[in-house]
Order: sequence, then C-alpha cells, then structure tokens
Amino acid sequence: MMRILVLLLVAILFGGGGFGAGWYLFANKEHHEEKVEEPKPPEPSGPPVFVNIGPLTVPVLGAERIDQFVTLMVALEVADMGIADTVRANAPRLTDAFLTTAYGAIASGKAMQGGLLDVPQIKAKLNDATAKVMGKGVVRDVLIQIVNQRPM
Repeated sequence: MMRILVLLLVAILFGGGGFGAGWYLFANKEHHEEKVEEPKPPEPSGPPVFVNIGPLTVPVLGAERIDQFVTLMVALEVADMGIADTVRANAPRLTDAFLTTAYGAIASGKAMQGGLLDVPQIKAKLNDATAKVMGKGVVRDVLIQIVNQRPM
C-alpha cells in the first residue's frame, strides 16, 4: 500500500512538473521566440539598370535526335551601375550557370509541358542560379525577354 502511494505521489509530481514546463514553454511562446530580421538591401537611388545575357540556345533532345531548339534572351535587373559592372564582369559564369540550369530542367522534362517551355519554372530556376553565382540580393530579378522554340 505504501509503494502505491509513493508511486502515485511521484507520478503527480512528475506530471505536474511536465504540465508546468509545457505551459511555460508553449503558452508563453511569444516571450521566448527570438525575432530575427533579415537585413534589407539598400534602397536604390535611381532607376533600375538591366544587364543583357544571351542569347542562350538549348537543344531539346528526343529519343533519337534533337527535337527542337529553345532560345532565351535574358536580362538581369540590378539596382545601379556599380552592380551592373560586377554582373557584366561575371557574365561568362552566369551564362554557364544559365545554360546548365536550363539544359538540366529541359532534359529532365520538368520544364516542358506538352512540348512547350514552362516559362515561370525556367525563370525561377534562373533566379536560383543567379543567386548561386552572384550571391543573394545582388540581382533583383531575372527577366526573360524572348523565348523562341524552333522545331527540327
């Protein structure tokens, strides 16, 4: 009988302690969360500057031969001329990253729907490639100016 009372008392203590700890951690959640703000890029002083990259021509491979060629004209939107010069200096690296990304997306079939290029998906992949080459926040956006699909 004494063992049962001791076990019951221990269970009540641990249960109450667990309840108290849970209430402290989860009910007062807003007091314990650290608010981390991402640094905002500096606001541009003038109009945006566009850097043209391309044309980029990627073959679309079929079962036995090339089915079509996809040509993209891409422009990168940056904040000012200083950043534009940096982007122009890295144009060969960007072209390589764009061709690799576009070819991989098209070859896997994820960027083609019914024989047509899925432009929003390619744009998202080119934005990711730009961030990998230039760093996040350097280039504001990738703009696809022209898409040309030429069947063979």
